Amino acid sequence: MIVVDYMLSLSDRSERRFISRVLLEESQDMDQAQRRIMSSRGFGDGKMYNDRKYSVQDTELVYEHLPEHRFTDMSTRNTGTGKRRKKSHPIHNKVMYGFANNVVRRLNVGYTTAVKKMMMDELAAELRENT
Repeated sequence: MIVVDYMLSLSDRSERRFISRVLLEESQDMDQAQRRIMSSRGFGDGKMYNDRKYSVQDTELVYEHLPEHRFTDMSTRNTGTGKRRKKSHPIHNKVMYGFANNVVRRLNVGYTTAVKKMMMDELAAELRENT
């Protein structure tokens, strides 16, 4: 990764840094929103809270979760006798897709000239410190 990083131009690195920063901020907001919804719906089980993981690697946001999170979100389920309605707790899809729109919007319009300059200045300062 270090070799690739040196090959990228300063502009590309600043864009990657911006993307990583947006993804990190949004993942923290997603986690807080999901925790808030789960606690308001009465989920007291630590497993539902602790077995979720958000991680940002370079320009990629990865969300790991239990299959139960998806099942809890569903409003119906298929059984041998047909479809059955069940109590739905929107702790997964609503949160994920709501924040996906935020991420796209921020990445689309958030990388302004001022942000580019700030990122370039940060990178230049880091390069000066490391040399």
